[in-house]
Amino acid sequence: MKKIFILALLMIGGIIQAQDLDSNILLKHDNKPIDFTKVTAATLKDAVAMVIKSSDEKIKKMVAVKTQTLSNTLVAYDNLQYEIADLSMKIGLISSTYSNDEIRNTAYAESEKLSVYASNLSLNEPLYKVLKKLSTNRGIVLSNKQKKFLSESVISFEKNGMKLSLADRKPLEEINNKLIKFGNLFDKNINDSKDSIEFSDVDLKGIDTETLNSWKRPNGKYMVRVNGPNVINISENADKTATRKTFGLRYNNRAFPQNIAVLDSLLFYRSLYAKKLGFTSYAAYSVVDKMAAKPENVWAFENDLITKLTPLVTNEVKTLKAFKNELNPSESDTLYGWDFSYYSKKMLNTKYKLDKDEVKKYFEMNNTIKGMFTVYENLLGIQIKPSITMPVWDAKVKTFEMWSEGKKIGSFYLDLFPRANKYTHFACFPISQYSKKDAVENLPQAALICNFPEGTANEPSLLEHDNVITMFHEFGHLVHWLLGHPDIASQNSFSVKGDFTEAPSQFLENWCWEYDALKLFAKHYKTGETLPKDLFDKMKQTQLLNIGSHYIGQVGYGLTDFTYEDKYAETKQKGVLEVFKEKISLNQLPFNDNNHMICSFGHLNGYGANYYGYLWSKVYAQDMFSVFKKNGVMDKATGIRYRKEILEKGATVPEIEIVEKFLGRKSNSNAFLESLGIKK
Repeated sequence: MKKIFILALLMIGGIIQAQDLDSNILLKHDNKPIDFTKVTAATLKDAVAMVIKSSDEKIKKMVAVKTQTLSNTLVAYDNLQYEIADLSMKIGLISSTYSNDEIRNTAYAESEKLSVYASNLSLNEPLYKVLKKLSTNRGIVLSNKQKKFLSESVISFEKNGMKLSLADRKPLEEINNKLIKFGNLFDKNINDSKDSIEFSDVDLKGIDTETLNSWKRPNGKYMVRVNGPNVINISENADKTATRKTFGLRYNNRAFPQNIAVLDSLLFYRSLYAKKLGFTSYAAYSVVDKMAAKPENVWAFENDLITKLTPLVTNEVKTLKAFKNELNPSESDTLYGWDFSYYSKKMLNTKYKLDKDEVKKYFEMNNTIKGMFTVYENLLGIQIKPSITMPVWDAKVKTFEMWSEGKKIGSFYLDLFPRANKYTHFACFPISQYSKKDAVENLPQAALICNFPEGTANEPSLLEHDNVITMFHEFGHLVHWLLGHPDIASQNSFSVKGDFTEAPSQFLENWCWEYDALKLFAKHYKTGETLPKDLFDKMKQTQLLNIGSHYIGQVGYGLTDFTYEDKYAETKQKGVLEVFKEKISLNQLPFNDNNHMICSFGHLNGYGANYYGYLWSKVYAQDMFSVFKKNGVMDKATGIRYRKEILEKGATVPEIEIVEKFLGRKSNSNAFLESLGIKK
């Protein structure tokens, strides 16, 4: 009787716990949109406390089982990871988008608490042992997906210290807590950065009247917020060199000086963490389970690109410097970083007869979004529908549903314009994961958090072609996330290897350079005229203009990141700024010692030792696009095959397998090099 009574209490406790979880709007899994207007600091605190308590209970049940089965171990572990990751995503969105200081700061604090808890699970020996035991049980038949998930889970435990003794594992927890703390602080300092500069009308000569009116203040001066859209506008259009220099440096110095100390701490503890685990560096630790596998493969990849790109860069800088001297012979004959975008645009106007401001008129924001939807719909066989029932965290956020083959597959948000305390770059934020329990599906949700230029009272938001490419890229991430409906929730689309994760989005950038795609939506915002073919041809002729300089910049960022993480002793000796100066100077432009861009380089936290992945992924992206170039860039049959064989697979199959199945051959870098104007 006593045992029955205790069991009854446990059952009641379980029911109460389930009700508590379901009562918090951040923990519901019923496909109803989250009412973000009702999120408070208390909501966040309660949600994290509930998930930690619930997770502890799940772990106790898992490790108490004497005979492991798929249900009580593999499925249970996936459910455990699902609850933690799903809440972490929601808190990440809130900390990056909410204007309310109390809610945003609480989100940062609770994110840190949940991240510490989740990370420390990798040091839970009983949990590791039950997974290891199941993985070695030859009496249980596993599917390939289950084998992959179980194997990768065990490897993750072992990579993070489970092969060490208990005494050696103990310091890892404290180090990991510090890594999470400093990583959170690094991001928070960037998002919290607020800066504006006052200029006179003389300072802003070259800026269009409509924009100037939006910046004008009652005293006759112009107050310009230091953000992404404004730095592009000023760097391309402000005639006064001092204005471009001043604004560019202020933009690059966001979160300086505070993030110098934070970055130093982050790198120190990463190196220490890796060494405790037996790795030669944090980079070695980071890439061991990625496609690159070893740091030497990354160095070889980056150094090969330096060799191939440097001649292009030398010629581009020489050409642009001569053009600057021709246009402004009275100025210094040195080409500086704050000159590059300005004179590049002038060169487009004069030598190539391409007016970027004229091109913008064909890419009004709302029409471009609709057109992008049309391209993705036609290409992948999906449908996108506006939604009016989804509450939002800001009045300007737009909401949509995505459908495929007559079935809703997910929903998403577009948060497009800058505002105070918001994430300052462009990214796809997952909000809810896909999961299926019995016949009940929880559909994925995501948001694009962007900082595109906002329209004025008299003129709508007009996008430069580069902005259109960025939008296609980020929406590619979103489509990848929503299309992945794995049986094992942890094998979602964003769980692919870190140096492949950009490939599906980079792949879709190519359609921004195809007239068959652009003519579907590129319409003049006043006349409705379709982008003229001759104007597109001019755009196409300039596709490779300064391409070497663009990509050497990416190499420079990648090498900065990788040097920090693979050569920590060198970094410590030289200092983070000197390493950055050395690597970024591959662009062959003078470095300004007041440039502290690394303080606002958010990827140094989230992408530690993985920024190289942008170019690594690009190799696969361009290789996959070669199939479309052969079959037709708007060929729907090829697009649907791509959707099914690449996007819908998520992380259920090794990346190289899905790529080479789609290609029908071994992958190579020929298409990638061709896209850079480099002949093999």
